[in-house]
Amino acid sequence: MIRHPSTMQHPGADADPAGAPASAAGLAAWPDRTNPKVRQLLEAAHALFLDQPYDTVSTDAIVKEAKVSKATLYAYFPSKEALFAALVSDKCGQTAQAIWESASASDDVEEVLRTIAQNFMAMFATGDALAFYRSIIAQVPRFPELGRIFYESGPKVLQERIESFLRDASERGDMAIPDPKLAAMQFLQLISVDVPLIGLLGLEPLTKQRADIAIESGVALFMAGYGARPRTR
Repeated sequence: MIRHPSTMQHPGADADPAGAPASAAGLAAWPDRTNPKVRQLLEAAHALFLDQPYDTVSTDAIVKEAKVSKATLYAYFPSKEALFAALVSDKCGQTAQAIWESASASDDVEEVLRTIAQNFMAMFATGDALAFYRSIIAQVPRFPELGRIFYESGPKVLQERIESFLRDASERGDMAIPDPKLAAMQFLQLISVDVPLIGLLGLEPLTKQRADIAIESGVALFMAGYGARPRTR
């Protein structure tokens, strides 16, 4: 039976009950994202930031969309920047979990990798995901901490789960991987090719055919390079 890694905490970072890093944008800790008011604020902010540039979204608009008072907003978030940072952490964490979750049900290494690849590529076929990604990148130059929050809440979480999965598979003899961390990064690059860049630039929509070709060739190359070799007598 394959042992799948459970929810992972970033090394050296404290986490709240929802799994977010403990300090960013002037917050001593993220508010509990299971709190209904916090969820209202996060979802309202997400809808507005998808529809409008960051600078044009006001706290007045956010509280109106969330149907809460401004006092409620500031009870949980000291600023719009802090709310946006929490939103980035929340959405990136959800995405990483969604990419991994359905894949972890299988016991077949190649099938797990293929499912991860399919889930990963599906993200780049979603207009909302790309729009939010663009809004994050646009704010990083003046809010450098946001880049770390994005990376540690999403890409790093997914990479570490794949790394742990590959390490376990290698220890069982199902794969031959000397450096699981490097292999996890290589896997994500093999399956995604230029899709993230093309999607981010809005050059062309991702078709199922193009995604399938990238996934199958990427998984095949990865298995050819790291699949366990038959033992010789």
